[in-house]
Order: sequence, then C-alpha cells, then structure tokens
Amino acid sequence: MTGTPHPIAKERTAERHAVELLVRYAWKGLRATVMLRDLTRFGARIEGMEALRKGDGLTLFLPGLPPCDATVAWAMGRAAGLSFDTPLALAGLETLVRDYAPASVQPFTPASLPRPAARPASVPLPPIMRVA
Repeated sequence: MTGTPHPIAKERTAERHAVELLVRYAWKGLRATVMLRDLTRFGARIEGMEALRKGDGLTLFLPGLPPCDATVAWAMGRAAGLSFDTPLALAGLETLVRDYAPASVQPFTPASLPRPAARPASVPLPPIMRVA
C-alpha cells in the first residue's frame, strides 16, 4: 500500500466511522451477506463481493433501519464504496456506530505494565533473597 488516498476521498463530505458488521444486501435478484467496514450518513464501504461495478444499484439491510438503496460509487476487487440514495437518519447512524464500531484497545507492550514500587533501602530483603 502506498499511503495514497483513494481518488474518491477528495469527494467525501462526511466523517467516516469504522464498523465491523455483516449485513444482507439485494442485488440483481440475489441476496447475500457482505462485511460493512465504514459508514457515513451518505454512504458506506463494503467488502466481500467481486461482481459490483460503478453505477450498479443495490439495497442494504442495516439492522434497525429501513432498507437502504445505494449506488456503487467505486469498486476495487472485493471492496466497493456505496452512495446512499437517501442519507441515513443521524440517530440511526449513531446507533450503528455505537453498537458495531470495533473496540479501541491500547496495544500491549512491556512498557505499558505497571512498575513495582521501589523497595525502601531501610527494608531488608528476606534471608533467602540475600546475595552472599
């Protein structure tokens, strides 16, 4: 990966929220499941389907929301960016992000472990720990 933003990134108008959610979709008479990877009120990125092409229409079934019609804005391999025909309600977006955003975990490193308190010099070590 080169770190170069996707060309569509310049056209984004809303903050993207990372999510991890299997969602159902309907496309050309087929129904199946894809992974929803990020979400805004105006669109989403899905993974798990190779046949999509720019301009294709499909319907996403997001939990707790009415069916969401969308148009493919870009497709690359098994990933695609969708533009919703009607923006998601803000309350619906907030619920999905709250319920399906990945956990934020601090990476484990030895430096992140708490340090034991220093033993005061006046406290002698037990006999078994004395060095001869």
